[in-house]
Amino acid sequence: MSTNLLLDDEPLVILPSLAKTVGLNESIILQQLHYWLERSTHTYEGYKWVYNTYEEWQEQFPFWSESTIRRIITKLEKQGLIITGNFNRSKIDKTKWYRINYEKLQQLQEEQSTTQVDTSTVQNEQSTDENDSPSTQNEQSICSFCTDELLNLNRPIPENTTEITTDIEKEVEEDVRVRQSMNPFAFFEQNGFGAIGSYISERISTWIDDTSEALVLEAMKIAVENGAKSWSYVETILRDWASKGYRTVEQVRAAQLAFKEQQAKKRNGSNGSRKPTRTEMIPDWLNPDYSQPEEDEKHSNQEELERKRRELEERLKKYKNNPDG
Repeated sequence: MSTNLLLDDEPLVILPSLAKTVGLNESIILQQLHYWLERSTHTYEGYKWVYNTYEEWQEQFPFWSESTIRRIITKLEKQGLIITGNFNRSKIDKTKWYRINYEKLQQLQEEQSTTQVDTSTVQNEQSTDENDSPSTQNEQSICSFCTDELLNLNRPIPENTTEITTDIEKEVEEDVRVRQSMNPFAFFEQNGFGAIGSYISERISTWIDDTSEALVLEAMKIAVENGAKSWSYVETILRDWASKGYRTVEQVRAAQLAFKEQQAKKRNGSNGSRKPTRTEMIPDWLNPDYSQPEEDEKHSNQEELERKRRELEERLKKYKNNPDG
């Protein structure tokens, strides 16, 4: 379904009538959502849907924070203008799917038009010059029509509909592939961490809410690169970042770069006669040797079992020597 309140062009352009109907910020979200819905190939329950995380929305609206986008979308949901759902393959994947309630939007437009007509009637009755008012309204209608025509002139005329449709489908497929690779839940299962249970799913969601999807995903990538594919290891990395105040992937990578430069300076300094530099403790997530902690843990467990076995043998020996005591 379509409505004359929305455009089909890619540029982030909104109509004043849409902004007047739902609000400026809300109209920007609706227009962008409408753009993606026009190109979506995901149809559920008889409607086209698109899915996005708040972080991905923020990439499209860099002038807003994630909290602002969350607030705007929540408001549109409460107004019934946006419908949300969950059509993810994995039930533990909480990424939201969105569609526009075009019927509700059309209803708001009609209600506003009715209000404007009623107001115009009252103003016409009170006006002393009844001929000027219709003329003014006609001029406004003509200007509005001209604006629509100018917008239409900016649209390129397609030379080959089949080629354009194929390009759009390829773009959508590539977009889906990229988004799946950026989904922490999908990344967890696709990269050897194992199946996601309800507890781990809850922990991942908690860390995403506390930090961001990008940061959780970065920690998982580091775990994969270092051969430590376990959630406990990923969580250790995230705790380390949280304690250091890292909130973005850029901050993490800057810290990694600074650490590598520091190590390079130490190596270069050891070859010459330089003054000793202050040493800092290496974070666990930067330690390249991840097999040693597991070996130490196994060795520690074996020692504990051996100690308990000896204690049990001592008790049995005492019992045999003195069964009554």
